[in-house]
Amino acid sequence: MEVYNKNRDKNQSLSDEIREQNAKLKNASLKDKLLYFKDYYLLTAIAVIVICAFVFSFAYTILTAPRDTAFGAFFFNDTGDSSNTELVDRFVDYMGIDTSKQNAYIDSSMSYSENGVEFDSYIDLEKAMASITANDVDVIVGDADTIDYFTKCDCLGNITDILPEDLLQTYQDRLYYAETGSGESIPVGIDVSDAPKLNEYYYYVDKEPVFSFIINSDKTENAIAFLRYIYMEDSQSSF
Repeated sequence: MEVYNKNRDKNQSLSDEIREQNAKLKNASLKDKLLYFKDYYLLTAIAVIVICAFVFSFAYTILTAPRDTAFGAFFFNDTGDSSNTELVDRFVDYMGIDTSKQNAYIDSSMSYSENGVEFDSYIDLEKAMASITANDVDVIVGDADTIDYFTKCDCLGNITDILPEDLLQTYQDRLYYAETGSGESIPVGIDVSDAPKLNEYYYYVDKEPVFSFIINSDKTENAIAFLRYIYMEDSQSSF
């Protein structure tokens, strides 16, 4: 039985052919109907399913994602495992952050080089600038070159305007100074080479990391809490 004819008469209208094919399919066997579907509709059906799945997945991600960021940090040029989330997970538990409502992250995959920026580094800088503009990151930790770069871009805050008095006293001998875009030298960071929790996860082995605050962060209290946290021993940071 012929169910369809791909090479229809050019003079035959499309509507006439549709009626003809429907008439033939009405009494066709299941096998012939499946063949017809395969040749005419299978690819279209697959495309529709894929598009619907994408739309559903995207909508679900948007609707269920946390509405804002409770804490965000970029670790530049570190030596740790970028897939390890234990430090931020423990900080989230310590702070009691509800991750169903707020996001918290440490991105330790970031890189920067002052001598000829490679493509990956360029992408990381673009990502950092976008996150700073979107007020989605609060802390940058990195080597001196990285901190100098972001200071020149006027992205980092003056430590003396941010830290409470007790921390200023604690870290007064470890302040890091850098030049802003206007040429002014200000304290924008803290040498955190001896931070127990950074060392626990091998984030900056044989390096001198500087901890700095993003100038437009509206979650400075959480950023300060993270600075305190990385200096806590496990007995201090447990409930």
